[in-house]
Amino acid sequence: MSTQVTVDPDGPVLRFVRRYPHPIEKVWAALTEPAQMSRWFPCEVQAEMRVGGMITLTFEGGEQDHAEITELEPPTAFGFTWADEKLHWTLEPDGDGCVLRLSNTVLDPRWSANTAAGWDRCFEALAAHLGGSDPDTTPGPDEALIAHYRAVLGSGAPAAR
Repeated sequence: MSTQVTVDPDGPVLRFVRRYPHPIEKVWAALTEPAQMSRWFPCEVQAEMRVGGMITLTFEGGEQDHAEITELEPPTAFGFTWADEKLHWTLEPDGDGCVLRLSNTVLDPRWSANTAAGWDRCFEALAAHLGGSDPDTTPGPDEALIAHYRAVLGSGAPAAR
């Protein structure tokens, strides 16, 4: 639906809006159940799902990273801090589906296009997972998508996807 960068008092923020033709409870489960997150996130996810709980992200090759859960209000709000960036997810019903919004603070604006492209691939994988098909697991960055986001986010215009 849309992707844009805005500048808040704390710095640049990537904002994404996507609509999924699935009930909010199904999308919430995909966002917050580690086994389901591992299907569309670019790594294996383990988590202690409570505010203050930790999310362990295990990437290919065994490299791990950690995130702290900052918000958990089923089935509408989920937040965590990952590598000092704040991620805030919300869901709201929309007819027979729901609208997902993600805001992601960006510490280094030079990475905004890469981060946007990465999330875009995650949203496509999430859609595939929710639809019951296998997500595309092509490894590595999508250079064409990164170039697209460099062009549109650099202009300040919302990126329709």
